[in-house]
Amino acid sequence: MAADPSGLTPQQLVQQVKEAYGYTWAEMGERLGRSEKMLRKVAKGETSGEKYREALSDLFTHGEVRHLPARRRDKRGNLVPVRAKRGAAEATYVPKDTVGAYKDVPRRGKYTLARTDFPEGGRQIEVTMPKTRGTKGRKAAISGLVGQIRNVTKAQRRDDKRVKLEATFAVGGGQGRVMSIGDKSGYHASDILADVKSDFGGDMIAWLVSQAQGRYDELDLKSSPIVSIRMTVFNAHRPKSERKAQDIARTRRRKWRR
Repeated sequence: MAADPSGLTPQQLVQQVKEAYGYTWAEMGERLGRSEKMLRKVAKGETSGEKYREALSDLFTHGEVRHLPARRRDKRGNLVPVRAKRGAAEATYVPKDTVGAYKDVPRRGKYTLARTDFPEGGRQIEVTMPKTRGTKGRKAAISGLVGQIRNVTKAQRRDDKRVKLEATFAVGGGQGRVMSIGDKSGYHASDILADVKSDFGGDMIAWLVSQAQGRYDELDLKSSPIVSIRMTVFNAHRPKSERKAQDIARTRRRKWRR
């Protein structure tokens, strides 16, 4: 089995995970919260399987699913009914959402900052904030997040750190939509601060919204304020010496190559 799942298609992931762990189709379906029929379709290339990529990568790397795939929703945000098992009283049913793609958010949020430390310098920080622009709690939350990113950059003497960001946008009715910001490899910690300062005048929220634009066309980012941000910090796989050489040659960042 390949060591890194990032270069594999969902079709390849399904096939390699099944072979490596000896799962039956039913066992794989149970772990992903989906039918074995759907997984067979992914394995045959009859459907792209992209929405299962993260869950399959979890299974590939860790032997367990840490991020169950989100259930499909309609334009109003309601869960779309799925076909029931043969012999059920009703032909379809509304499934329970299996992932934090949507979650409850308080109507009147407040500033909180929670931090969990992991081995080898990894950590996870979650910041919550009020929805209203200009409130003290929102300003404190943004300042706290920027401060945490600055602390990460200071911890890069030996190894570069990368940051994954996940933002929750309030969508009304006491619900929030949880979305990843940037790609799955995250950001080099120092790049975030540099871009926020140079391109957005120090406005962290404006930078976050810019990174989300184009990925979530169905979400009106202007009317759905960010109410929480989760930041996961981990060591970069690329050696620091290699990253520095690429910086000198100005070949590392897409922004430089435009």
